Amino acid sequence: MLFPHEQCSRKTFQYRYLTPSTLSMRLGGIGWEYVDSPSYRWDGIKRTDGEGVIFQFTLSGQGAIRYGDREFVVPKHCGFLCTLPSDHLYFFDSAFGHWEFLFIAVRGEDAIRHWQSLIEQFGPVISFEHQLDPIACISELYSLIYSNTQLDKYYVSSQLYRFVMELHRISEGYDIVQFKDSPEPVRTAIRYMQSQYAASLSLDDIADKAGLSKYHFSRVFLGKTGIQPMHYLRKIRIEKASALLSQTGKTLEIIARETGFDNSNYFIRVFKSLVGMTPNQYRLSTGAQSSHALRIEK
Repeated sequence: MLFPHEQCSRKTFQYRYLTPSTLSMRLGGIGWEYVDSPSYRWDGIKRTDGEGVIFQFTLSGQGAIRYGDREFVVPKHCGFLCTLPSDHLYFFDSAFGHWEFLFIAVRGEDAIRHWQSLIEQFGPVISFEHQLDPIACISELYSLIYSNTQLDKYYVSSQLYRFVMELHRISEGYDIVQFKDSPEPVRTAIRYMQSQYAASLSLDDIADKAGLSKYHFSRVFLGKTGIQPMHYLRKIRIEKASALLSQTGKTLEIIARETGFDNSNYFIRVFKSLVGMTPNQYRLSTGAQSSHALRIEK
């Protein structure tokens, strides 16, 4: 995989703001570096650059980080997370040969909150060997900063949030859901559910349509979308029902029947569990809005 930063040369950019920033996640620095000297050492207690967070990803060679009383090697395709100040030390040892990496330093209360949550879920060191989307975010941001002397701070902040959301996606154990990139059985199943949601579909029906056993199909579907097939079908049905509630005057019994529910009582229970209000409450809250659409995400 060719990353955008590879079209640039190695450099480090430090960010300072002329006026106090209200952004809850703002860039403090970003860089592409190559080190081969044991003098490269950063102590999280002794640093004087204030509160913030660091992410550093190994492109080649390796480094190490001591986090509390544990020490971790950070080889190629791995990265570490740390907050500032905290009890850590990341460093290069001459036995490693060299350490080439991308890094970002981020400021703001949102950055600290997200990093703390991610460290709790991952630990300080993460392998990205099969999950390179977050690294592509950092590489792209580096390339944009390298090529643009004046980047809007709000755009930069939005890219930092994008990076953090990719990390959270991985922490929850599923890939980015892009229909065009999904395996053919998953695409077939999604098309089938979107066109036949009003029918009485079972997991066996959907798996048969996808050409897989229901157990293998469930694993593949969950791994790609982060949601079980029958939960995905329920999501589609509630989204379709919400459109009928806001755009028509049909009764709940009719809407339940047209969206694949056995009866209106079951429909009401499922709707409230996913949307947080009853179908009638939802109808009143939206009014007759033909452009109103509800999307339900995991």
